[in-house]
Amino acid sequence: MITQACAGQQGEIRLDKEGNWFFNGSPIINQNIIELFNAGIEHDGQGGYRLHIGAETSPIVVEDTPFVVTHIDLEPGDDGKSFFMIQLSDGTREQLCFETFYLGSDNIPYCTVKQGLFPARFLRAPYYDLARHIEQEGEDRFCIMLNGRKQYIEHR
Repeated sequence: MITQACAGQQGEIRLDKEGNWFFNGSPIINQNIIELFNAGIEHDGQGGYRLHIGAETSPIVVEDTPFVVTHIDLEPGDDGKSFFMIQLSDGTREQLCFETFYLGSDNIPYCTVKQGLFPARFLRAPYYDLARHIEQEGEDRFCIMLNGRKQYIEHR
């Protein structure tokens, strides 16, 4: 059983909005378990998430999103066009798809990741790094200018 990886007992596995794992309210600090759990996240088919590791599955409580953006860099592309590369809580890196970037309630930034399969919440530090590239147009319209193109930021 997956929860046996956490003290050999049944209990609640939770992922908080900052990307931290908990078992029965206690933080999981073993990096091997964190990596195993991050790699095992999948949709449960009912609007939630579960861990799928080997032949075992276990429900998880996800406070906000199953992945968080932990770092962002503006990188030059081979074609001369720049792009933003994000790092996720599971250690993977991928190009930020601006078509999926939006601001949620309380102006918290989100995007979709993993080929559009999962939402991801930006942690403060990468959002502040991205915010250096945000320009204001008018009273309440914001955009990011990249490669001569304006990408407007939408609220949802």
